[in-house]
Amino acid sequence: MKANKNVLILCCMAALLWLPLLASNAVAADMAALVNTAGMQRMLSQRIAKDYLFLGGQIRAGKATRQMQGSVALMLNNHDVLKKSVTDTKVQGLLGEIDPLLEKLVKITKAPYAQFSGATMLELSQSLLELNQAVVETLEGQQAEKTVVAVNIAGRQRMLSQRISMLYAAHQVGFKSDATVAQMQRAVEEFESAHASLEGNSLNSDKINRELQGVENLWKTVRHYFTANSESGFPVTIFVTTDDIMKRMNAITLLYVKAHWAAKAK
Repeated sequence: MKANKNVLILCCMAALLWLPLLASNAVAADMAALVNTAGMQRMLSQRIAKDYLFLGGQIRAGKATRQMQGSVALMLNNHDVLKKSVTDTKVQGLLGEIDPLLEKLVKITKAPYAQFSGATMLELSQSLLELNQAVVETLEGQQAEKTVVAVNIAGRQRMLSQRISMLYAAHQVGFKSDATVAQMQRAVEEFESAHASLEGNSLNSDKINRELQGVENLWKTVRHYFTANSESGFPVTIFVTTDDIMKRMNAITLLYVKAHWAAKAK
């Protein structure tokens, strides 16, 4: 009974934290909201793996565990929303491929950390990222408005902040390979390129520009840990700062969603 109560509390916490993104079936019919929800799934696939690996390294273990459990609950909720809201045959097929991967992910997160499960989690995070990216691209292609494109780019920045942190954590807990380093450096390049494109977006309001500046300031504090020798660094600082970047990019994504709604109302 106590365990069930704790799960319920975590689900409620996740719902409250991400309330603006939990689209009802009516709201999810809007393309920007659908792209946002599907885009968030990309981020959650990386965030859950990141938390699992930080947990394995005993870095902010308590917070990593709570965050991971809340993110799993949110990912399952979003997946259900997408399955109920999207009628496109291709998207439904992609969501069907995601089903068994989510089952594996949930099973791993319910058990104590193990090195071999860390390797499986990295593989799952990649597969889920690719499938959810395909969902986003399919949805975006159905309505390629500037506002929807901006929602996708900003939403992807949420994912990249968590992917960079996840790959850093993977390297720290023993998954040391040239491939891991190359993936991290590529994610850094993609993050910086997308940030520059968002800074020049004609849709930007003063508030969006302020949030983007805040992201840039945070990024400057940790960037060198990902582009220099990844053996060095301060894992707690990286854990906290990349989460702060993700939250700011989440706020920016929502502002682009609102810009989309405002444009459609004219």
